[in-house]
Amino acid sequence: MRVFLTGASGWIGSAVVPELVEAGHDVTGLARSDRAAAALTAAGVRVLPGSLDDLDTLRTVAGAVDGVIHLAFKHDIAFSGDFEGAAQSDRRAVEALGEVLAGSDRPLVIASGTLGLAPGRVATEQDGHDPDPAVGPGGAGPSAPCPRRRGTSGEAGPPTTECRGTPARA
Repeated sequence: MRVFLTGASGWIGSAVVPELVEAGHDVTGLARSDRAAAALTAAGVRVLPGSLDDLDTLRTVAGAVDGVIHLAFKHDIAFSGDFEGAAQSDRRAVEALGEVLAGSDRPLVIASGTLGLAPGRVATEQDGHDPDPAVGPGGAGPSAPCPRRRGTSGEAGPPTTECRGTPARA
């Protein structure tokens, strides 16, 4: 299987890549730095230089593979005060990938944070789907709602849920 990963050299990606390579998959990883490219090459991964902002590149590679695993997130800008910008970049990347995969049987797997979940209880697949912004994801407090949807255009495309919790506002 030909698999494309964003965030392939990151925290989750560095655990997923060896599993895919050992299973015999043909893996391509997005690398936004020379350091990331070197790590991916050493792991036996084909390197695609770029970033989440390269939407045309994301669309092109998603159209040429059997599945996509989206693990990247712009933590650097998120933790420097622009969480909203990081989340919007992530949303655009997911939408670009989903546009290409819409109507196909090729999967789009997305890893997302659990920042907005209420502590002290078990999280479920239903968390983050409350349309009431006063409740927010997981009942943790006010936040943007996290829509459950299929693909990026109505009912077509791979099933996706996009939710990146934001800190609760007082």
